[in-house]
Amino acid sequence: MTEDLMQLGVVSIDLEQATAVHKQQIPNDLIVSGCQILAFLQNRAMIDCGIDRFFECIECIHIHCGELIMRQWISQLWSAHGETLSSQDPNQIRQLCHLLCENTAKPLVFDGNTTARQWISSATGNHIRWGVVAMIANYVGSYTMVTKSSDPFFKEFKVERKSLLHHMAKVSEVCVEFCREFGALDDIFISALFEHYNITQYTKGGMSYTAYCLGAELNSAFVAMGLHQEIKADTRLPIFLAELRKRLRALVYTAEISTATFLGRPPRLAHRYINLDPPLDLTDTQLFSEYPQELDIAILKLDDQGYNQDGEIHHLTWIRSSLNFTKRREDILELSLGTYSPDEVRQNASFIQQRTEEHWANLPHFLSSLRQSTSGLETWEPIDLHFRNIFRQGPQANSLLLHRVLMRKAGSGPAELIHTAQIILGDVMRLYKRVEISETTSFIYFLTVHGLRSAVILAMELLKQEQLPVYPKEPLLPRSRTIQDLSIFSAKLSDLDPIFGDKDLCEKGQKVISRILDKILSPPKTTGQPCHTCLMQTQQLDTITITDNTSHNIHVPESLVVGNDIGYDMNVPILGADHEFRLWLESIDSQDWPFK
Repeated sequence: MTEDLMQLGVVSIDLEQATAVHKQQIPNDLIVSGCQILAFLQNRAMIDCGIDRFFECIECIHIHCGELIMRQWISQLWSAHGETLSSQDPNQIRQLCHLLCENTAKPLVFDGNTTARQWISSATGNHIRWGVVAMIANYVGSYTMVTKSSDPFFKEFKVERKSLLHHMAKVSEVCVEFCREFGALDDIFISALFEHYNITQYTKGGMSYTAYCLGAELNSAFVAMGLHQEIKADTRLPIFLAELRKRLRALVYTAEISTATFLGRPPRLAHRYINLDPPLDLTDTQLFSEYPQELDIAILKLDDQGYNQDGEIHHLTWIRSSLNFTKRREDILELSLGTYSPDEVRQNASFIQQRTEEHWANLPHFLSSLRQSTSGLETWEPIDLHFRNIFRQGPQANSLLLHRVLMRKAGSGPAELIHTAQIILGDVMRLYKRVEISETTSFIYFLTVHGLRSAVILAMELLKQEQLPVYPKEPLLPRSRTIQDLSIFSAKLSDLDPIFGDKDLCEKGQKVISRILDKILSPPKTTGQPCHTCLMQTQQLDTITITDNTSHNIHVPESLVVGNDIGYDMNVPILGADHEFRLWLESIDSQDWPFK
């Protein structure tokens, strides 16, 4: 009906808003809950400081709703309601809670001529909405999540890190529930839901059912709002909001593919059903300019592919360039989970590699050059190095997964898998040399999601190499260098954040690496017992047993040994761990690890 009326020029904004939510009675229990939640806004100094520091840290890269928007939301909130929030007068807080509920129940009104400042103001001040309160809690929680417990921030405001993080997550959860209650299916709600999902994944772990269900809601809201369809600026949608939606769409899609590969499950979003036109490579200053001609000039300065021509990797540069690699990740996931013959696997893998090469060829030189070059690691600023590293690792992880699928389903050899694992671990170890990077939370997270699977692959391969009847003259892995890297890597994993949701899984991976190194470096037994059979000859066995000098065993499932190589399932996202490897680690009984 809408499409036909539009062709006749009948549809208007008034018709589209005819189903707007009418004023409704607000239950008292919601008001009571809302008043309790608003108590966190009493500590204005802590909130301002937390958000300031969040936007200053290098981990502030996955956001789509940037600093300019957040600062105006907060500024107008304090201006209109600062005294009420500071005093926490029960009657005034109750009135503010009513206002929040009423505003949240109203649809956001805008058209193609709405400016960024007008749109921002329509959700704060006297128009404040629960979604904005959720975003404030999310960003304070995000800073708490990415910083260390020793940060002076917590001492200054007399709060404990873990307690503050869980409190902010709870505030965000209640605010999101209010948005659901009042039917606020809009940009702010989905933004708040996305940020809440990120915190939930970090604190509860990517394997938690709570996080998985929250991701399902995020995907559902994404589709229900129509973000899977074409997004373009027109008389009803201003260009800045169209670009914000494209940013959000790219991040939601990437998050879903990461979750699907992490858990080894079919994705709940697929690029074949989504218009994934990427956002333009614009800075927030350019996008939110009050002067239309400045934005027009900035767009004209982009190259034909929509990238900046200054050679700078910004937040949007990374999002835009990574989107096609995420599509290929989805294709690899389909190839792994689907029922394909060996010939079909090889054919599809060739297609994936071809599309990957085409994407590399279409990237500007300052991005495509990162594929082979690691120069600049000693001189780049931390934020630049962080973006370059993340961009480089996405395609590398794809390559690792695709080689695994070819081994498992098409009988390919292990050389490419091992080579790729060496590259990834090499990148990790080079970054480790930069102290200002190695001490950040994001680097520790990078260690676990990119380094761990490659390190275990190399550790197992090195052990097999050590147990060959005749040591090769030209071994696949350099013994001394590999042992040194694995030792340093394993030691660094001890810096894992105590509140990291997948910490237990990573610790088990660390113990596997340590036990293998112990086995390799321990002196030979003097009991005259025969040595172990070469691991290359264990294809018939249900498990491989690695025994150390304390007679404790590691039982490695046959599914992790294929032909002449460790067979790691491909279910690994850009930011996730190997599914089959994860299941194995989870199955290890604690008695196998006699560490004190």
